[in-house]
Amino acid sequence: MKTISIVIPAYNEEESLPFLLDSLLALFEKKEYILEIIVIDDGSKDNTFDVVRKYNKVNNYIKGIKLSRNMGHQAALDCGLRHTIGDAVISMDADMQHPPEMIPKMLDLWENEDFEVVLTSKMENRDTGLFYMIWSKTFYSVFNKWSEVKLTPNGSDFRLMGRKSLDAILKMPEYHKFYRGLVHFVGFKTVTIPSHVDKRIAGTRSYTFSKSLRLASDGLFSFSNFALKLPFFFGLILLCIVIFYLAYVVIGMFAFNFQFVKGWPSTITLIILSMGLQLVFMGIIGLYIGKIFNEVKSRPQYFKDEEVGIGKTSD
Repeated sequence: MKTISIVIPAYNEEESLPFLLDSLLALFEKKEYILEIIVIDDGSKDNTFDVVRKYNKVNNYIKGIKLSRNMGHQAALDCGLRHTIGDAVISMDADMQHPPEMIPKMLDLWENEDFEVVLTSKMENRDTGLFYMIWSKTFYSVFNKWSEVKLTPNGSDFRLMGRKSLDAILKMPEYHKFYRGLVHFVGFKTVTIPSHVDKRIAGTRSYTFSKSLRLASDGLFSFSNFALKLPFFFGLILLCIVIFYLAYVVIGMFAFNFQFVKGWPSTITLIILSMGLQLVFMGIIGLYIGKIFNEVKSRPQYFKDEEVGIGKTSD
């Protein structure tokens, strides 16, 4: 009998987590698979981990890890994935926006149609506003145009990975994880299925726009070096403009006797433009250097504060 591991990063989800765990228990009630559920409490300030302890006392295949502080969604996800033993691993959020009823379809595609990775693409998200939707579309458009890998539009971290693909991903030691890109990078047989996203069943959304922006930055700078080439392209464009302008001045002075008035406005404009471009490009280079700085320190992504059921086999 095959083992299915489900990894659930959670931050302040004491209200919604019981609904998800009850849904998963009902879904796997037929015992077609050996089930393992690992909840990663990402430094919650509520009683999320108490919920995990409560369920673990009744079902020893519900396990939990509490991190020492809030390390971020990708770090919590990475922690959970590294502790799984399943033949296939499903990652999903704790707020019930990732519908558990899609799991049988994902398992069918993995087991019967030999897809190593099953991704989901959000068809609708009633919990986000127009601004976030525009931002999401812009990010995927920019990423897919300039990145080494192509992401699934409107993708999420609700996915299934077979053990082969997951082991390949876990071999990559980078500090700034971006799993939506990594699952495409490893290159195994992949399929994407549509997924509707409803409002949260309880609690409030903790995934802010700043966190989304940070994740987008990690993804883009991890899989693309195009920004480092921008200074060259802009410098080339400015050089061409200057050459054409000098040619215009020389021809005008000698062939048409043009009189050019020299003044401060044009000089100051050029100076400010030059300084602005330099600062922008220095900032871009600084972002890459910052990522490299974090990588070379090789600090752990997370620290475990408490464990429940980890290392124990499921009945």
